[in-house]
Amino acid sequence: MRFTIKRTSHDYVVIRVNGTYEQHSHFRSKSGARKIIELLTHNKMPTKKYFITAAKRLLTEEEFDQLQGSKKQKYYNRGGRKVIWNI
Repeated sequence: MRFTIKRTSHDYVVIRVNGTYEQHSHFRSKSGARKIIELLTHNKMPTKKYFITAAKRLLTEEEFDQLQGSKKQKYYNRGGRKVIWNI
């Protein structure tokens, strides 16, 4: 999968090369556009809501379902006992 970034008068548009018209997403900054491309080419699931929506627009359903989510563990110390949650 390949993407290109186009500058408009208001924002930046990430467009999937050889994709359908619907496979594009708008970003305020060029760094945001670069970040979504980096995440998707490395098969990583974005964590921010807007980036998740952009990923759904740029990918097919099958490709989106195959994105790898973050498997970070969160550690909390509650009253002297350790609690670890997988997020």
